[in-house]
Amino acid sequence: MILSEQESPRAVSLWRDGDFVRLWAARVVSVAGSAVTAVALPALVYAQTQSPVLTSLLAAASAAPYLVFGLLAGAMADRTDRRRLMVWTDLARGALLATVPLVALVAEPAWWHLLAVAWLVASVGVWFDAASFGALPTLVRAEQLVEANSRVWSASTAAQIAMPALAGLMIASIGAGASIAVDAVSFAVAAALVYAIGRPLNLPRDAAERSGRSLLADVREGLRFLFTEPTIRLFTALGVSSAFSGGALIGLLVVYADRRFGIGQSDSRLGLMFAAGGVGALLATLLLPRLSRRFAPQPLTLVGMAAGAVVLVGLAFAPSWPVGVALLAAWGVASMFVIVNGISVRQALTPEHLQGRVNIVGRMLTFGVGQPLGAVAAGLLAERLSVTTTLLLCAIPLVVAVAPGIAAARRETSDDVR
Repeated sequence: MILSEQESPRAVSLWRDGDFVRLWAARVVSVAGSAVTAVALPALVYAQTQSPVLTSLLAAASAAPYLVFGLLAGAMADRTDRRRLMVWTDLARGALLATVPLVALVAEPAWWHLLAVAWLVASVGVWFDAASFGALPTLVRAEQLVEANSRVWSASTAAQIAMPALAGLMIASIGAGASIAVDAVSFAVAAALVYAIGRPLNLPRDAAERSGRSLLADVREGLRFLFTEPTIRLFTALGVSSAFSGGALIGLLVVYADRRFGIGQSDSRLGLMFAAGGVGALLATLLLPRLSRRFAPQPLTLVGMAAGAVVLVGLAFAPSWPVGVALLAAWGVASMFVIVNGISVRQALTPEHLQGRVNIVGRMLTFGVGQPLGAVAAGLLAERLSVTTTLLLCAIPLVVAVAPGIAAARRETSDDVR
């Protein structure tokens, strides 16, 4: 988005708002630390077990808690002090991660310990996310939200691009266990930054508006709308299919690097492979604003789905790791097309009073169902089949989902003509 001369002072005012800067910095610091763990944990599990199933379970353990706790956390977060909830959940995540390097000082951390840490950190993170969704709107004006979110997410994406490559170097030099200590420290720093925010992160009217309404009634209303609105239902289904294949790819990435290219956990190239998807995602965020002015969300989403299937086939037969890295970047572009358009459609068609519940259910179905199922399925397949065959099979959901999407697009076009 190009800012006009009248809008540009707002960009300056955000950076002069100390509370916004603290919230922005807390997000960036914790994302950067988590990007290190995203490389180090699967590297530790695979080095110890050589098991694709156990390695892929890490991706499932990181996503499934959203399904288990998302509805409850989303409904309850606005009824408590968001700052306090965010601080304590950050501290809890840091303490959980710190157990890995502490154990590594005396013995190799057991695979079950690593899986338990992944599950617990992700579970606590659901409650943090639920609180943080409502924190930013309390600090900035309504007309600044797009700009504020852009600043937060662009910096977070940059961290997700840079840190995996740095994580590969850290793992090669100090070991995976010690590298996870960086993430533990990042959560402590993030907690301190959130604690230092001066203004309240809850609006005074929140409690009064929600008093007398049951959590179950709120949950049912959001679910009913998501599953009965046809366009939102379609885009949610497309998102779940994309998340399934994405979960399969994430869960297999360490195994794929090892078996296809001989890249082990101590090889710095592993970090570059993890970073490639972030580069593609960043490129997609630059392309989408311009493309969305020319094309509707549905064709852009279908292009992303089809391109994702092509990328998985390409990865299955990639002749070298640089080609694999390029294809992983292409996957980042394709998947971001599906993600951003799905979120935009939900936001455009959902009534204001249902935004939080409908969007959190959409995220649960993609991140909490599709991604972990894809990771587990890929791990089980890779135990019995080659990585090449597994990737080809994981492309099938994308191909299958494109057909009903095209049919729905044609129906909408026919309705418009009539």
